[in-house]
Parts: sequence; structure tokens; C-alpha cells
Amino acid sequence: MKSETNGHLIAAISIVLSLICFITRGQFFDCSSGLLQTPTAEMNPSGTFMVSSNYLNKHTLPTSSYWDYNTFNYGVNITFWSRLEVGYVCTLIDGSKKQGEVSEWYRIMRNQDRHLTAKVLVLKEGEFGLKWMPALAVGVSDPTTGVGGDYTDNVSSGGNSGFNRYYIAATKHFKTSVGEIGAHLGYQYNRIADVHYNAPCAAIDWMPIWLQKENVVRTKLISEFDGRTFNIGAIVSLWRDHFDAMIELQAMKWVTAGIRYKLVLKS
Repeated sequence: MKSETNGHLIAAISIVLSLICFITRGQFFDCSSGLLQTPTAEMNPSGTFMVSSNYLNKHTLPTSSYWDYNTFNYGVNITFWSRLEVGYVCTLIDGSKKQGEVSEWYRIMRNQDRHLTAKVLVLKEGEFGLKWMPALAVGVSDPTTGVGGDYTDNVSSGGNSGFNRYYIAATKHFKTSVGEIGAHLGYQYNRIADVHYNAPCAAIDWMPIWLQKENVVRTKLISEFDGRTFNIGAIVSLWRDHFDAMIELQAMKWVTAGIRYKLVLKS
């Protein structure tokens, strides 16, 4: 009876998520905890330090004149008290494509988009003894860059807040006979004209039991909608979760991939 109930629950979640077409913007993509390009309420253990690097296809990037080509980013991230996560991300810009900016120093060292990220876990999953309660988090990416503090039409006015967004996200996990299922729902917002977010977001992930081996490998299969395309991907964790590798197929054809190293710092 319990197995049948779990089956109905998984089917219901899958149907709901499959009917929704939502706008999302990165987590692994943004060198943060979470999924591929979907904000979640998942949080690393306290003291977790991450160093990430990603190959980004141009369809994943903000639709500004900065990126009409594929590029890379890199970033660091740390979690405090299992409630607060902060990060710093740099995305490379090809200076040779900008008229007049021809020095090697500018192209390589200065020609990067830099932004900060932060996430606060408001409620932990099942907190206060309420097993039904999902985790709830709020977050921000690229909160301070802009022209005179005005994010409206920022890119066309010379600003660089292409990664700006604010979000709230809820996450709930379900144990099943075929592995753990994660359901993620949220809402995000910004005021940038050419990459405007003002919509819900959603994703589902699955950890098949036959692709997990304690202290050796953990595999998470992911599907999500980004408002334009249907994306699938996977995150594989190795060596006691110290290394993660990510692969994503955006629109089932454009590849984004990344790696990161995780270390839990001792107090």
C-alpha cells in the first residue's frame, strides 16, 4: 500500500512539473549549491567550501552584447551555520570582440564580469517536527552592480548586471523504492530589460538507487524548464562528495558542463 502511495505521489509531481514552462537561472551554473539552472532550497553542510569552474554555451548566458559566444566562469562559495551561503563568480569576456580594447592585460585579467551570490535557508526540511514541511530559502545573485543603482534597461545603458536576480525557493524530498526524488518550486525577479525575470521556476531530480555507492559515487539525474527550452542533465559526486561533475543538454543539443571541488572546513 505504501509503495502504491509513493508511486501515485511521484506521478502527480511529474505531471505538475511537466505542465509548467518556467524561467530559471543557474545554481551549478552560478557556482552555488542546487541543480543545473534552477534555484533550490538545498544547502550544503556548515563549513563547506567550494571551488567551481564551468563551460557555458552562449544560449545559457544573458542575451546582451557581452556574450554572443561560448565562454567559461569560475567561482568560490562557502556555507556558514548550514543557513547562509555566499559566493563570488567571474565570467570571462572576450576583450578582442570589443572595439578599442586590444591590450592582452585587459583581455585576460580585467575583462571579466564579476558578481556576488548569497542564499539564506529560512526553514529546514521537516523542521519543528513537521515532516511535511519543505525547506524554504531566499537568495540573490549579482545584487550591487549597475548604473547609478538603476537596474531597468541596465545592459543597454552600459551596466553589467546580466546575472541579477532575487528568488525564493522551496524543496521537498521523497524516499521511494527506486531512489530519492526531489521537487523544487520557486519564484524569481529582477528589473533588467533584456534578461527580465518575473516568473515561477521548477525542477525535479532523481537519485536512482543503482547509481549510488556510499563514499564512492552519488548520481543525480535532473530535468528542468528554463522558459525557452527543456533541459536535462546530471551531477555526479565522487570521492566522498569532494568532487562534482555536471553535464547539461539545453534544448537537448547545447552543452554546458562544469566541475567543482568541495571541502568541509573544520572549526
